[in-house]
Amino acid sequence: MRDRRMLKEYHYDHLIRWPRAERAAVFLTFDFQGGEDVKPDKNGFLNYEMWSQAEYGPHHAIYRLLRILKEESIKTTFLTCGAIAERFPEAVKAILDHGHVVEGHGYNHEIARYLPRDEEDQVMKKAIAMIQKRTGRRCYGWRSCTQSTNTIELLIENGFAFNTNCFHEELPFLWEKDGKLLVKLPRQPFGDGTLFGHRHGEYGNPYHGLETWKAYFDELYSESSVERPKYIPFTMHPYIIGRPGRTLALRGIIQHMKQAGNLWFPTGIELAEWCLNNVFQAECKKLQASAG
Repeated sequence: MRDRRMLKEYHYDHLIRWPRAERAAVFLTFDFQGGEDVKPDKNGFLNYEMWSQAEYGPHHAIYRLLRILKEESIKTTFLTCGAIAERFPEAVKAILDHGHVVEGHGYNHEIARYLPRDEEDQVMKKAIAMIQKRTGRRCYGWRSCTQSTNTIELLIENGFAFNTNCFHEELPFLWEKDGKLLVKLPRQPFGDGTLFGHRHGEYGNPYHGLETWKAYFDELYSESSVERPKYIPFTMHPYIIGRPGRTLALRGIIQHMKQAGNLWFPTGIELAEWCLNNVFQAECKKLQASAG
């Protein structure tokens, strides 16, 4: 346990088990953004090339990815900017129609570590409202572009169930404040942005990327067992992985993992609820009782 102001962090690695005794939970997510964060420079000029690269995501890539996920029978989580939900309601509807879950990813892909507390709070509230307007469901998951010193506390105050910003752990854990709980779902730095670049001209080889992902998965899978299961996250972006050619790497790693067998592919809310209601249930009750 480590204190951070009034927040408390709890780890129960020895309690981790998955619903049907799977050896690993594969948490595949997509950060669904466009060019919201590309602003004119001090002279008023917009970098159109950088903006339009990101806009490929909601215009075309999302539909290619939905087709692939359907063909591979995978349901997953799209952490979506509020502005994307506002500007592309048809894309959000397509995500829902394919059985996936929409969660929050800022509003205009704000860099959270630079935001004052009240501004970050307003970003969350605005994104919650827009996503609920488009989906009929409020979002309970959040991944911001970076994390501030206020993010965890604000997420708890705003009623979120899970966050997925950190890189320093390998298994889900808990944050608690005043008896209110937040599941932290860690990440690994092996996403499509790392391997293929974002919007600055980096163009990695999809086959090399696939081999990197296979090595990452294979090592964790080899370490796993029913008694000591693993958690294997992948972070993708439609505008990056959804380009022709790169989707071969996505399909390849999905098929590779499915061949390994005995895996769980949960959405974020499924994973968070399982942790709260099953894995950490007894500990959660103790924390809530002590806070009361």
